[in-house]
Amino acid sequence: MADDDERATAAGTSAWARHGREDIHGSHSLSAPLARWAPELVEPEAQAPVDAASGESEPAIAIPESVLHARPPQRLPEDAVCRSPIAGLVIAVLAIKGERVTRRQPVMVIEAMKMQNNVSPEVDGVLKVVHVSPGEAVKAGQVLFELM
Repeated sequence: MADDDERATAAGTSAWARHGREDIHGSHSLSAPLARWAPELVEPEAQAPVDAASGESEPAIAIPESVLHARPPQRLPEDAVCRSPIAGLVIAVLAIKGERVTRRQPVMVIEAMKMQNNVSPEVDGVLKVVHVSPGEAVKAGQVLFELM
């Protein structure tokens, strides 16, 4: 017996080391971390409540159609007016009066500090009036165009 312990110790797998390794591996379980030391602290798995009348688990809830469909975006009166985000020079007007434009479709290009910036409406609509023309200088907040 002493020879077995000496041989196991030389190989690095003594009974004491094996027992310690099992304790460490057992303590790092992700499924039941507290079950080993405090079984009373581990919560039992939750079960779905059973409907006593029909024997089924939890009755289905009807969801109205109005909740399932996405609402169209709200259009405010101020969304019909597009203002210049920066001061600069109008390089190009890409749409004309009466043309249908969509949200984030470039309508104008403004150059400021050697950068060209596209200006687009926040909502879909028809171009009612364009207040500026190419080559014109604009201020920040100046009205560029309006939508119907």
